Amino acid sequence: MEVTTVSGRRARHHVLTHGRESSLPIVMLHGFLGDMFSWQYCIVPLARYGRIMALDLPGHGRNLASWSGHPAGWLEDALDALEVSRCHVVAHSFGAWIALQGALRAPDRFASLSLVACAGLDSRFNLPLLRQALAADDLDKALAYAQSLAGRSCDSVPRMARHHLEQMGSAERRSILTEMLEDMIVTAASGEARTVNWEALPMPLRFFWSRDDRIVPLPESSSFPPAPDLVLNEDGGHIPHILRPAWLTAGIGDFLASLQRQPA
Repeated sequence: MEVTTVSGRRARHHVLTHGRESSLPIVMLHGFLGDMFSWQYCIVPLARYGRIMALDLPGHGRNLASWSGHPAGWLEDALDALEVSRCHVVAHSFGAWIALQGALRAPDRFASLSLVACAGLDSRFNLPLLRQALAADDLDKALAYAQSLAGRSCDSVPRMARHHLEQMGSAERRSILTEMLEDMIVTAASGEARTVNWEALPMPLRFFWSRDDRIVPLPESSSFPPAPDLVLNEDGGHIPHILRPAWLTAGIGDFLASLQRQPA
């Protein structure tokens, strides 16, 4: 695995790459308060289906830049900087919402979307918890947030809490993320933003959800496209890519393999 920085027209982009060169790379977008390493348990299993390119969203991980313009424009700039004309996308939560916005703007650039706990499909969105997470200034508060992410107590919670507290130690990062939360993420959960024109998305879509997700609960069926390709798991909380990576990578891998078997 290699982490590099590339410069686009609008921003610098930090990316983790892994695997062989492929005609259709797999671009991975983490969720709010995550980073490129949120995908650490999924990268190697999914690299058999294409070269992995996991990005840090602005304000996250190595990327301390603020958002500038519409998220779809940021994603377009990142793909241009990476010289990716078309790709598969695997995205989580807020990153999945960004992927949807990018695909709506430029559908020809996306061969498929694998969306994990996609934010913004309906109004059931735990905004108070995210505000508490940004305000976390001690380990107890960070532990409470991490346990809500997991949906239960588990061995991963203390490690996630310590990492979150470390990230929130930067006043600059906290300011960027607070602005992002109150601007973009509140917008993503608004009624207007939730109106998705599914007919404008010709690429194959597969949705993944845990039934015990406390952050972005499973939406009503009316929020999905007709006859959605929806894969459910009983647990995994909001972070099945961390708690249930074998289940998730099997589902994404099956999806990508089925697309690769289709005639060009």
